[in-house]
Amino acid sequence: MNLYLAGIHANGLNPDSQVLLRTGDAGLKLRNGIRHLLESYHYVGNARKVAGIRQLKEKVFLDSGAFSAFTLGSHIDLDAYCEYIKTHMDMIRVDEETGAVLASVLDGIGSAKVTLENQKAMESNGVRPLPCFHFGEDEKYLKHYLDNYKYITLGGLVPVSTKEAMRWLDRIWAKYLANADGTPRIKVHAFGVTSIPLMSRYPWASVDSSSWVQNASNGGIYLPHTFSSLAVSVDSPSRKTQGQHIDTLPAIVREAVVKEVEGISGLPIDGLRNDYAFRYIYNAGIFRHIQDHITKSCQRYKADIQELF
Repeated sequence: MNLYLAGIHANGLNPDSQVLLRTGDAGLKLRNGIRHLLESYHYVGNARKVAGIRQLKEKVFLDSGAFSAFTLGSHIDLDAYCEYIKTHMDMIRVDEETGAVLASVLDGIGSAKVTLENQKAMESNGVRPLPCFHFGEDEKYLKHYLDNYKYITLGGLVPVSTKEAMRWLDRIWAKYLANADGTPRIKVHAFGVTSIPLMSRYPWASVDSSSWVQNASNGGIYLPHTFSSLAVSVDSPSRKTQGQHIDTLPAIVREAVVKEVEGISGLPIDGLRNDYAFRYIYNAGIFRHIQDHITKSCQRYKADIQELF
């Protein structure tokens, strides 16, 4: 499974950026280790962001950014998006096994019919994006995508609770996406999956997450090996809650955490406590370990639900 970090370029984590330069050689080393990047057309559609990606000769999984645009009340032009993909194919990833261009369809937010219409319109425009089936949509659309594509995406999971998402995912993996032996019928990408239980329960080809930056912005870091979150920022409200902040851990536990965090990242704990840039690059680096753990833990889906129909 490939775990794509969403928004590395959008959040300024480029080797020559002032944000990353603050973290020194250790931060640069972590940045150079990031291999799977997802960026939103909504945020990297400008020439400056494109130049940064090209300068590093990086390949990105391109999301249309339709959901971000929708929440901000803006509009994405389908023809302009198609032209962007065709012009910037040199920086968009292509799946080696299926030949699929890893650029998503322009979602019709709230309408499976519009999403499918956009899929067909983009194909008529010379672009074959990854189709997207969203949480709660009529399953006839999923059947269509299964019959016509080798790599699809699942969306609409961001606002859904882990429990509710798991119930829905169990159903479609058991009924549509998994073979009898639990291996995936086709390649599947999950958009915006931030829950490790959801990442590790299904045999995804890929997922993406922006929780690395969200967690860091809220003053937290992910701990190595357990991947649980711990508040470290000196400004965090959790600093007053026993066991919820690095300052309120028992001394022997705090010492062990600091040793492990600094050892695996090369970043000083004071930097993580006082500067969001350190937390940004630390969390981004830790996701490599999360990916390795999940890839080993789930190669096939084991159905533990049964349906009557």
